[in-house]
Amino acid sequence: MPRRLLAVSTVIAGVVLCTVAPPAQAAIGCRPDSVSNAYFELSVKRALLSCDVVEVGMRGTAALPTGGAAFSVWGPDNFTGMVRVGPGEYSVAWKGDHAAGARWCASFVGDYAELCLTT
Repeated sequence: MPRRLLAVSTVIAGVVLCTVAPPAQAAIGCRPDSVSNAYFELSVKRALLSCDVVEVGMRGTAALPTGGAAFSVWGPDNFTGMVRVGPGEYSVAWKGDHAAGARWCASFVGDYAELCLTT
């Protein structure tokens, strides 16, 4: 009986941990995970129980011109570029994790429709 109780307790603890993580990030004061305008959406994924950013993404909205309008994405010093993951959707590459306070931006060339997300 004690082993069965331990197994059930472990499962319950695992479920609670998975469901508590996002509200816990809000409770510790993380900034918003996404921001958007008419053309772009910037979003981040954070480390478990932390505000540290582990992934950054940029997605073009339906208003983004087809055929490849010239746009750019920039971020912290160790930013290394973008990888296209689908139509109008990009994943940002960098070296290492980013602590809170990093700033990521996207715009058309000439800073038109500039959008920034401070993590």
